[in-house]
Amino acid sequence: MPSITRPRPQGPDRRAAVEAQVLAATEKLLVEGVPFTELGVQRIATEAGIARSTFYLYFRDKTELLVRLAESLKEQLFDLGEDWRPTGPGGGPDGLAALFERMIRYYRDHGAVLAAISETAAYDTVVRDYWTEEISRFAERAVARLQEEREAGRLAPDVDPAVAGWTLAVGGAQVIARHVVGGDPSADAVIARELALSQWHGVYRRPAG
Repeated sequence: MPSITRPRPQGPDRRAAVEAQVLAATEKLLVEGVPFTELGVQRIATEAGIARSTFYLYFRDKTELLVRLAESLKEQLFDLGEDWRPTGPGGGPDGLAALFERMIRYYRDHGAVLAAISETAAYDTVVRDYWTEEISRFAERAVARLQEEREAGRLAPDVDPAVAGWTLAVGGAQVIARHVVGGDPSADAVIARELALSQWHGVYRRPAG
């Protein structure tokens, strides 16, 4: 009786390892200067050391691949500012400037992925909606901090935490993204401090009207 070859089941460790290979290969090619729109699945698979057919066992298409890359980017980025508070150790405008400088440095280390996200979001609604949703996480955290400041009596009466939190998150993300993609790295500290001071004096410690 002829034998029947069945695909071997893959455990979570194997799946995670292959996904990591593909993500690393994609970022490597982006860093080398290949535009995401010109990056074919075959080239990604070859760089990752897998068959083209194997790619589709882990990713539906290139859009899903880019979303996964974005996920790996934003999780670590989100963690960078998790412990920052307006008051206490590392607080104040200097602490905020240091936080933005760390964010800029992290974005710069992964600038090729950021550029691919920005490029693709211009025409792909899935990527655009995903990235917008992730920025909303930063906004929610900013809103929570501003509400804490209000309850402590440190926020100007005319600051609306919901509106201000969204403005801080979206504005900060745009400034950092534009600077990383086209700005001078030697200006990182200057950009970080200007962003921190504008947020600190414009929202966190806005003079009462």
